Amino acid sequence: MLDRLLHALTSSKNEAADDVLLEALRVGAMREQGPVLEALLRRKSVRGLCGVIEQYDKLPEPLQQDVLANVKLFHHALREAGRSEHVPLRLAALRLIALGRQGKLAYVLSENLHESDEALSKAATEAMVALARWVATETKRLQRERRGDGEVEGRGDAGAGGRGDNEGEAPQSVGQYGDPTIPQPEISNLKSEIGNSSPDPYAELIAQRPEIEAAVARALDVHRGRHGQDLLRAALLLCDWPGSKTLAVLHTAKHGGQSPMVRRLQQPPASEHVEAFLLGASHGQLRSHFGIVFSHIDEAPVLDALLRRTHWLKDQQLQVCMHQVTRGAWWGVGELLHDIERRTGEEAARVGEWLACSGIHDVVQDERMEKLLAHASDSFEGRLRLLRVAARRKRGASVQFLRTMLGDPDERLVRMAAREIVRRRPADYENMLLQLMTNAPASVRKVVSRAIGQVGFEQFWQRYDRLDRPTRQQAGRAMLKILPDALQRLERRLVAGAPDQRIKAMQIAQELGLADELREPLVQLCTDSNPRLRSKAVSVLGEVRAVPSEVLVDRLVNDTDARVRANAIEVMEQRPQAQLLPVLTQRARALNNRERANAIKALHGMKVGAAGGQLILMLRDSRPEHRISALWALRQIGWWQLINEVGRVAKEDENLRVRRYALGVLKNVVEMAREKKGAGAA
Repeated sequence: MLDRLLHALTSSKNEAADDVLLEALRVGAMREQGPVLEALLRRKSVRGLCGVIEQYDKLPEPLQQDVLANVKLFHHALREAGRSEHVPLRLAALRLIALGRQGKLAYVLSENLHESDEALSKAATEAMVALARWVATETKRLQRERRGDGEVEGRGDAGAGGRGDNEGEAPQSVGQYGDPTIPQPEISNLKSEIGNSSPDPYAELIAQRPEIEAAVARALDVHRGRHGQDLLRAALLLCDWPGSKTLAVLHTAKHGGQSPMVRRLQQPPASEHVEAFLLGASHGQLRSHFGIVFSHIDEAPVLDALLRRTHWLKDQQLQVCMHQVTRGAWWGVGELLHDIERRTGEEAARVGEWLACSGIHDVVQDERMEKLLAHASDSFEGRLRLLRVAARRKRGASVQFLRTMLGDPDERLVRMAAREIVRRRPADYENMLLQLMTNAPASVRKVVSRAIGQVGFEQFWQRYDRLDRPTRQQAGRAMLKILPDALQRLERRLVAGAPDQRIKAMQIAQELGLADELREPLVQLCTDSNPRLRSKAVSVLGEVRAVPSEVLVDRLVNDTDARVRANAIEVMEQRPQAQLLPVLTQRARALNNRERANAIKALHGMKVGAAGGQLILMLRDSRPEHRISALWALRQIGWWQLINEVGRVAKEDENLRVRRYALGVLKNVVEMAREKKGAGAA
């Protein structure tokens, strides 16, 4: 009976069903509350889910765990409840946003910070601090797990840049919110029935972190109430990686939270704010105070959290650390080498973190870090740490250490160093990266090719027309050797762009002998709507033996443009076929002079006797351009039996251009005769 009643209420579209189910959830026994909560979750109505939010504190613990396990269903309800006029409902919503770790709803918390009701603003602040603590703690925990699985290249992830350690930290509880010691609630069968899937914790955290960071930074800027210190605490919790939006407050002019954050970082840090303290030390406004503050740190948890990031804890050399940081200098090379000799590579690499904060010139830092790199040559984690330290510098800093990392034996680190050099674009970085193209792995060559391939190809493309043929052929072969994707870039120029540019691409392919590799796009160009492109494509394809003759025959027989047919005849002359004789005989009487001359030349090459008669008819044609083309064909064939006819044309033709061309042919014959006579006399 109860099941049927719940089914009816679940299927009902009447809001009264929500009221009935909520009343049953409020007064029912524990064994009855479970099915009622399941029915409310199945309905997914905002009214019903808001009622569940309001009753959350009074629910038995197992049902609270079920609510947390299905908290994503409450997204719209939490948003509405967080803006409700009913204060208890709003307080419950703020609390559930923190407990359910719904960073996407951080803007609801920001809205409640400005309420005049002290209870609402306090609850919103506590929830925001709880979310910040959860993000900071979970980031460190998940990064340790991922490092154990070999994940090393996530520079875009939260916490990237080498600030992943958290040894020695003592997380503190924030009342009832976000205690990292509380285990995650078990997902009930209800969740799988509704259709929710368990997300990747790291992906979920990274998806929510920017929202939380932005909300805290915005709240720190506009809030002027009594909860400013709590918001500052949340902001410092999130300052655990260089890309943090709350760390950016230090560099944002006229930000309302900049002065409080600077003042806080000028004081000894709490153990949970060690990352913010170390990252803030690189800020120009704080660097001068860093050594002074460090010398006044006397709390054991803070010292433990700080020194576990260095190697001095083992030697109890705290005074050395303070002295070096205060002076803004570092040991000489000899002292540094003597110190790291007795340490592992990973321990020695931690010195790089302090080098970055010491204030010494970046060129000197590179020199010292290369010594550390040599000592950490057998430690991948150590070399990775040093690379990340160098990558955190501002643009314009020395890239000598990054250049050294290009010779690392591990492909992943070389790839990361190449990407960082590409991002910074120092002077002469193209030559720096081109040296990798000979022996580097394929993935590194791909990075370099993407970065400088376009530049190298564009330079060759623009200079191509200004170079003589031998020089541009040599330059083109060098480009193909250096840029692995040059062929793909040339292919893209073939298939898209202005006709003149595509013709230029075909000419480059022809001169560099790439027609065979670009066979497919060239075949497609044979059917292009532009006759100039078809003509050039047919000419280039003539050098590719793998192209079927049918493609060229089709252009010869069916193309509407005479230039295309003339080029097809020239190509087919190199591939004589008996079935083409009728077509060539017909073209020998064509209206186009070039097509006609090429056909006569092809017929002569195929030993067809009719070629001579057609050539005589063409020499006596009434059209001057046909007579000139006939003279050209005669010179190409070398059929000097018609030399008298050429002399007649040179003497009697009414067209000046024809007479001049005929005279040129006669001069050519005379020069050939002299050369032959001279060769015979010798």
